Amino acid sequence: MIIHRIRASNILKYETLSIDLADRGLIAISGANESGKSSIGETICFALFGRTFSIGQDELEKVVHWGENECSVELEFSVEGERYGLSRSLDRDGKHSVKLNRVDDEENPISRGVQAVADQLFAILGFEYEEFVESFYLAQREITTPHPHSRAVKLMAGVAPLETVGEALRSEIAEREEMIGELAAEWDAVDADVKALNIRDGRLPGLEDHRRHTLTRLEKVKEITEAIDAGLSQYTGNAEEIHRLQRSTRRTTALRLLVLLLALFFGGLWALLTFGADLSQTETLNELLADSMPEWHEDRTPFIGYLGAGLGVLFLLLWIRVAGLQGRVRRLAGESQRLAEALAQAREIDADTIDADDSHDLVASGNSAEPAGLPGRPEHDEFEMVRKLLQQGEATPRLASEYCEREVGWLNQFAGRLGEQIAGLDEEIEDEQTRLQEAMNLSDVLNGLTDKREEIEERIGDRRRGLELLEGAIKQLSNRFNRDIKELVGRMLPLFTDGRYEHLQISEGLGIRVFSNDKRDFMDLEEVSSGTQRQIMLALRLALSKKLLGRAVKGRQFVFLDEPFAFFDRRRTCAALQALTDLGDDITQIWIVAQDFPEECDVSFDTVIHCDLESNSLLVTT
Repeated sequence: MIIHRIRASNILKYETLSIDLADRGLIAISGANESGKSSIGETICFALFGRTFSIGQDELEKVVHWGENECSVELEFSVEGERYGLSRSLDRDGKHSVKLNRVDDEENPISRGVQAVADQLFAILGFEYEEFVESFYLAQREITTPHPHSRAVKLMAGVAPLETVGEALRSEIAEREEMIGELAAEWDAVDADVKALNIRDGRLPGLEDHRRHTLTRLEKVKEITEAIDAGLSQYTGNAEEIHRLQRSTRRTTALRLLVLLLALFFGGLWALLTFGADLSQTETLNELLADSMPEWHEDRTPFIGYLGAGLGVLFLLLWIRVAGLQGRVRRLAGESQRLAEALAQAREIDADTIDADDSHDLVASGNSAEPAGLPGRPEHDEFEMVRKLLQQGEATPRLASEYCEREVGWLNQFAGRLGEQIAGLDEEIEDEQTRLQEAMNLSDVLNGLTDKREEIEERIGDRRRGLELLEGAIKQLSNRFNRDIKELVGRMLPLFTDGRYEHLQISEGLGIRVFSNDKRDFMDLEEVSSGTQRQIMLALRLALSKKLLGRAVKGRQFVFLDEPFAFFDRRRTCAALQALTDLGDDITQIWIVAQDFPEECDVSFDTVIHCDLESNSLLVTT
């Protein structure tokens, strides 16, 4: 950056300030104390950054000339051949305006506003206020060692961008660690919700098994109830049929006996008449037959045999008939035994208990664990009596019906109780399934939180590794910066000290020791004179400026040195002026402020500015 023109009004000491400059060379600013020499440098600083070294940000209105309400400044400068115009104004009420434009295009500003112009200037110049006052601008003050941790020094060393990245990484690490804390709190809350559900392993399968067991029992009870109803209906129908068949059997048996007797009688009569013709009894029998039946003749004897045979056949038929009736009675009696079997199965339900675990679940759900105590069931003795009567076929349908009605009533109550148990189990199963689903959902949330935490921890690890790499790079850059500064100071220092001092030792904290050719050893700064210390510090300051030029600044640059020779004797001043004439091609415009300059120095100034204590106006043209 090279300054070409300054126009200002009502700023600091000056009501009017106008300076035109050449592109390069030494610019000498001289004058008595309080004549306005330093005001020129502070005007440049205010134009560029809206602040000065001597006036704080909270009292910036002091920049306005005493007795006036506002000030303004216009600065024309160039960077790599491109000319820019910068205008800034400030009033005592704090109203601050600024505009940046190209000189050949004033109608289209590059930017307006304090922050917008500041951002744009940094992009153009490559430095901000802090770097400026640590390098190119030496305010009227003691020349001291730059602070090793200042932004300017870090920018010169090239570590500022790395530290910016490092701060961003640390900020991200802090944010992610805070996120981990939030995730941990959320994880604990969700885990507490999971524990509050009190999920027990195997409870749902146990409930489902118990429901299947209870449903099986209910189906069995219903099956027995249906068997009893069917058995009772069959028993009642069979009992009537058995009685009918038994009556028919008795009648048929009596008839069969009668037929048997008749068959035996007629058979015996035929045998006697046929085979006992010689017997006296046969004759007597024939006579009787003739008397009782006039048409009787001995030739008809075979008919008596036929009659006996027929009665024998009838007897056999009646025998078969009786056997058939008895078979049907036995079959019906066997069928009637099903009722007794069904009642016996029903009676076994009384001894069927519920498992202890199932009982616990049912009690927990508010259902009765043992329905065996239901009222209205016949006593066991009565059951045994009815069962025996049924087995013997002696139970009347009425007795069987009354007993079965009470037994079925009890079974229906039992079935109702089992149904209630199943309904309760269904509610518990549904509730348990809901709780398990909720627990699974919460587990998914926990897994998601765990995965997110692991991802964040991995990112934190990446950033910490990045910080380690950055710290290594910063250390390497810092060591290289110290080495480069030492080399730059080593080239300049002999010019400022007439060759008496050439080498420096610079620590990481920019602590300085100088090598004395006379003593042939390194010395602390406290061991050399104050004038020599200032020569060394001036050389260090210019070395830092060159380092900043090499690191961030484009093109040629000006420096403003306010009273750099305050404690120099004439010989040291002349040596310093000679050295400043040959700083290289990068620092080509050098502003030097002093009360006066020694005439015997063989140094020619390209621009000479003399400030008058009595005048508040300054006009300089080339």
